[in-house]
Amino acid sequence: MELADDVVLGPRCTITGPVKIGAGTRAVGDVWIQGPTTIGEGNIIYPFTTIGFAPQARNFDIDMRGHGVRIGDRNTFREHVTVNRAMTDGGPTTIGNDNYIMAQCHAGHDVVIGDWTTLANSVHLGGHAVIEDLATLGGASNVHQFVRIGHGAMLSGAVGTTRDVLPWFTVTATNVAASLNLVGMRRQGLSSDEIDTVRWVFKTINRRGLSLPAAIDEVRIRHDGAPEPVLTRLLKFLDSAERPICTAFNRAARSGYEVNKH
Repeated sequence: MELADDVVLGPRCTITGPVKIGAGTRAVGDVWIQGPTTIGEGNIIYPFTTIGFAPQARNFDIDMRGHGVRIGDRNTFREHVTVNRAMTDGGPTTIGNDNYIMAQCHAGHDVVIGDWTTLANSVHLGGHAVIEDLATLGGASNVHQFVRIGHGAMLSGAVGTTRDVLPWFTVTATNVAASLNLVGMRRQGLSSDEIDTVRWVFKTINRRGLSLPAAIDEVRIRHDGAPEPVLTRLLKFLDSAERPICTAFNRAARSGYEVNKH
């Protein structure tokens, strides 16, 4: 165990195995941390949070430590958060910097969370899920294993997705991304032109009656003609997709307009 001099461990905190905690991190009390776990600087961990325990899998050897958990700086973990250690050799379960993770959230084994994300109460992330920077997940939302939530995307409360969610798209019902995170885009400093470009991508995918491959081709043609950073990000996400993409197809959207039905 390696703790910086000013680490604060409140009453009944328990640390087992190889654990390293950086300067200014505080565990309020009743926190359990099992190694191998590395926690950076300036984090605050509220009571009944557990970090580094074994993956929740029937046949997993709970004594196998593996790559553990790696947590960055200035994160907040509210009460009853659970973060499981990695199951595979691909690297530790990873949480970046400046994330706010509210009460009763769960990050399964091999999850990767970027920077400046917000997870409201009772968000559950299945194993290997990826949450990119600046994403916002509403209370009681669920992300299926291996699913990616793109940069700046949003899940409304009490919804879920088994499909990848494009950057800046908003999931409005289970497996339905029928809106955009306009407030998030403005807060993230996107220009009016960049927001209009994301809107164009959204409409191309959801309102023009195109198949998804045909819509992606339209996005690629526009990008090749006049590359824009937001288009580059969206195409990079699409090109690396290994799961279906969450669109507004097949259901009426909460935003009020009728989506294309294929």
